[in-house]
Amino acid sequence: MKERIVVIGAGVIGLTTALELSRRGYLISIVAKELPGDEARFYTSPYAGAFFYHLDSLASRGWLAQLQDIASYYEFLRVAQEPGSGVSERVAEVYVPRMSMKETGYDGPWFKDLVRNYEMIDPREYPVGAAGDDIVFAFRYTGFTINPVQYLHYLLYRCAQSGVNYVRRTVGSLEEARTLFLDGDDFVEADLVVNCAGIGGFDLNTTDRQNRLPVKGQTLLVENVARKLTIVEAMDAEHAAESLYVVPRAGYGTLLTGTYLYHDDSLDVDEELTERIKKRALRYAPELVESGYMRNPKRLVEVRQFVGIRPGREGGVNVSRDGWRIHNYGSAHSGYQNSYGLANRVARLVQEGTVRSRL
Repeated sequence: MKERIVVIGAGVIGLTTALELSRRGYLISIVAKELPGDEARFYTSPYAGAFFYHLDSLASRGWLAQLQDIASYYEFLRVAQEPGSGVSERVAEVYVPRMSMKETGYDGPWFKDLVRNYEMIDPREYPVGAAGDDIVFAFRYTGFTINPVQYLHYLLYRCAQSGVNYVRRTVGSLEEARTLFLDGDDFVEADLVVNCAGIGGFDLNTTDRQNRLPVKGQTLLVENVARKLTIVEAMDAEHAAESLYVVPRAGYGTLLTGTYLYHDDSLDVDEELTERIKKRALRYAPELVESGYMRNPKRLVEVRQFVGIRPGREGGVNVSRDGWRIHNYGSAHSGYQNSYGLANRVARLVQEGTVRSRL
């Protein structure tokens, strides 16, 4: 009989992990305080920018840790073909100002030969509004954007189709979670527990609490429609923690974001930051207020501002196993593009433990 596994958390990491384990034949129950459709301070998956992007080149030290994300890239392009998934294929353009270029002799990101339609952007094609940012490198490729709320519901639906049970429940320990495998109208003990509780993962794995790293993000959703996904690395020395992401979402408008405020778990909205985001977005995506494109209004029409606390971790993601306990948390701002690669790593940990137990 396949192992019974409880997955804690119903953000993008928990749902993807549950789905991938169920596809491998394991019996899965999700136990989560929040479910798709909920809004909460640390349930940040609904607020994410949600796209695929890295800057490191093959000459850097960071690309090996990011290589797993290519699994998510191709899976999301596949999912984009499914109506109602919330995923859309998009042209992505990346602009790197001199102040953000950390490598000498940079020749493009590590994934340039793995993604579709990669090419450098000729400086003559740069947006007029980029003139003062001293862009030293720019490239484009076929990427994707995700409507997180729609996609989380899609994931939960796919989980249910695959036989995954789920229950709303607040748990105080991994030991408690282990007793909550849902079997019909009752709970039985699970063989394994996978901790995908995001920033709450540290409370369930107290030996790792010193590595807790909240990363505040602030986003603005507008009705206006952008033509493509635009990514601009930090361009303002006075606000070096602020990049620009212009993220169009099919049917939902455009998300404007790009902030990484480390060790900050406050929920205050910074109105001055909002104004900076809007001004930068109009420099790189002027079509947002051009009536000739998608009949856009001539001003940005705000729908809502969001503040979310990303579940970061000092030292990077914790994917590890200790007996019947498996951890998968700490992906910070990269949860969506990490999701399938991390789920595959968890599946290997489950399988390796099963093999050892049979020897």
